[in-house]
Amino acid sequence: MHVVINHLRLREPVTDTTVEAAREGMRLVVDAGALAARVAKVDETHLILILEFDGAEDADRIAREAGGPWMREHIRPLLAGDTERSLGEVIASAEA
Repeated sequence: MHVVINHLRLREPVTDTTVEAAREGMRLVVDAGALAARVAKVDETHLILILEFDGAEDADRIAREAGGPWMREHIRPLLAGDTERSLGEVIASAEA
């Protein structure tokens, strides 16, 4: 399993419209084949995307086909700068 962690720093505080777009975007990513997709709010201008995939190839494919277009339309115009994106293999995990 691989995860993508993407820090999004917004120019302005997050709005209800952006939260709704995030919900739709996470559903789009899961429908495209991701195992899970979450957005965490660190503060009013810092969001973190947490995306889980079977493998790095799935992460790259879904980013091209679904995530990238969604980001360009709904998130990129709101950003204060570049995103901080990391892709890594999960080496330890636990669930309740």
